[in-house]
Amino acid sequence: QLISLTGSWMQTAALVWLAYALTGESKWPALVMIAHILPAFLLGAWGGYLADRCCKRTLVLRTQLAFLAIAVLLACLTFAGLKMVWPLIVIMFCNGLIHAIDLPARLALVPDLVDRNDLMNAVALNSLLFNSARATGPALAGLALLSVGPALCFLLNALSYLAVIIALKRMHLPAPPERKPEASSQRASVFSGFTYLRQRPDLAIVVLLAGGIGICGWPTLTLLPAFAQQVLQGGAQAYSLTLSAIGTGALCAALTVATFGNEERRRLLLLIGAGMVTSALGGLAQVHHFALAAFFCGMLGFGLVMFFATGQATLQLATTDEHRGRVMGIWAMMMSGATPIGNLLLGPLADWLGVVMAIRIQALFAGVVSLAVIAVVRRRGFQHTSQTPSRSPSASSGSSAV
Repeated sequence: QLISLTGSWMQTAALVWLAYALTGESKWPALVMIAHILPAFLLGAWGGYLADRCCKRTLVLRTQLAFLAIAVLLACLTFAGLKMVWPLIVIMFCNGLIHAIDLPARLALVPDLVDRNDLMNAVALNSLLFNSARATGPALAGLALLSVGPALCFLLNALSYLAVIIALKRMHLPAPPERKPEASSQRASVFSGFTYLRQRPDLAIVVLLAGGIGICGWPTLTLLPAFAQQVLQGGAQAYSLTLSAIGTGALCAALTVATFGNEERRRLLLLIGAGMVTSALGGLAQVHHFALAAFFCGMLGFGLVMFFATGQATLQLATTDEHRGRVMGIWAMMMSGATPIGNLLLGPLADWLGVVMAIRIQALFAGVVSLAVIAVVRRRGFQHTSQTPSRSPSASSGSSAV
């Protein structure tokens, strides 16, 4: 997975840079990322339904093969001398359709790989893998961009999928539990995750707050090319290094959650994560030196992953087995929807008011969301309980403080 994710981050960095290089406008990298993420926002509930009703490993295996084919297509188009940005938008929309199935299935697969007591640690270690790739992938992409160009990033990403495909083939997982036929219609089954969250307002609040933090934080990734050129007076190298700084901070956050995360500290980690996102955006909007910019990018990555890893672990631990896929689908919808909404607002805003002013507005919104996190954590205390997940369908239910 580490090999495959590194290739994916190389492709993401190359796509953002290529879209900006073809147009010279910040809105086009944002639109490419929106096309990639929007399908997961619209179809995440359906993807979660498939994860609950089908073999998760088979779903993930098929999506990886589809991702491989798309990476090969991108490499071929770029080697052929792509001149227009719209093919990137179309291809990434198709990639997003696959992502809508892949993401809930991968998230719901984690409890099948580890015991219940190790689940929070597993979520953090999974985030560690993701963010290790976030740190190394853009740096490698920068080298590839300087030497050959974005086509090499796409080709290496296609090859990297072979690693996870081989790993999935070699896995020996426990047989899935026998599922009872559902009396409701398929449409009702697809959206039953929303009904479950309505009955669990403590978990619904975690999802909503994560969406708010995502809208404030993740769009920074698509503003970095303009920030690197206009503020730092750099090019592809400055862009890849600031993006790697975000990944390095995220890596440290994943290690922190894996080491110190537990039931008692969960509220504290959520508060620290939200506060660091606000502080990092405020600092980034004030600096013009590369070292300081890298520091605040690292802080931003740390805060984002600390908040999201803790929030996802909360959902995984407190959601019942039969609803996990659909709840993870809703989590994927919220995470996927937050990014295009933020990009849609901040990309054109950066072209209109400048990238620095756009980041200042991000910091303002992040501060409002952080105040909401403080108010909610203090008022509700996250003390509601629910059955904790188990690998065995016959395991007795327990309670877990959210």
